[in-house]
Amino acid sequence: MSYTNATINDSNQARDEQPTPLNPQGYSRIQPTAELIGLHHQTLRRWWKADKFPKPININGIPMFRNSDILRFLDRQQSIGEV
Repeated sequence: MSYTNATINDSNQARDEQPTPLNPQGYSRIQPTAELIGLHHQTLRRWWKADKFPKPININGIPMFRNSDILRFLDRQQSIGEV
């Protein structure tokens, strides 16, 4: 399954333009990740602190999620029918 990276402001995107696929080699910030999963960013923070979601890594002082971790989480949730 292919997942796309949520943009902060979808209204700026042209209607016929497809969202950017989530690159497994890349990283994502908290807000776009929360939007992709359909959660509030504070819920996502609570989830990683409760070990319900992969913890972000610190890149130059910015918490970033590995896209491969996000994709693995989404695949796991889809297989058990959650999120």
